[in-house]
Amino acid sequence: MSRSLFCRATSVLACTAACLTLAACEPAGRAVGDTQDSDPEVAHIGTIKQDMLIGLIGSANGVDVERLALDAFDVSGVDAAYSSVEGADDPDAAARRGVSDMIDRRATVIVIDMIDVNDANADQWDAVLRQARGTGIPVALLDPVNPPDDDTLFAATLTINDRATDAQPITQVLADIMDDKPHDREIMVSTVNAAELNRP
Repeated sequence: MSRSLFCRATSVLACTAACLTLAACEPAGRAVGDTQDSDPEVAHIGTIKQDMLIGLIGSANGVDVERLALDAFDVSGVDAAYSSVEGADDPDAAARRGVSDMIDRRATVIVIDMIDVNDANADQWDAVLRQARGTGIPVALLDPVNPPDDDTLFAATLTINDRATDAQPITQVLADIMDDKPHDREIMVSTVNAAELNRP
């Protein structure tokens, strides 16, 4: 076999392997991070803070809530990257750019605050959320105004209620989504009791 033919064959095999790897990230008919109906037989190993990079995408009206979430992540010892849209001419487009940036940064879970999908922007939101799905990154929607119609594009919707006694710690919920553990599609979360989350 000539060197040039060998190089071409190797390139084709590498490309095929990459495509198969990406396709394997997309569960059939379910959102990434929402495929488990029961606890997996093999538990995930490692602490939350070693495993997570939370990508938080801001909204035009949610800065105070986003600060609470960022404080909760910090108290939990979790790495978080924040994409603010404050001051952007087009906050909706800035939020979508933020999602693309978190995909490039290999966030382990992306949280989008107050997403508002409508007739004018549905195609753009679907495209960027499909990109996250294709790379195997789960997406959670925080206090969504209008979620996408396609529920395979997000693992859960989260509502912050720091006064509810049955609200679950936000970082723990995101860790469960990241680890693909069983969870509800609509979850009430708290930013207050995040200090309890450092566990193996």
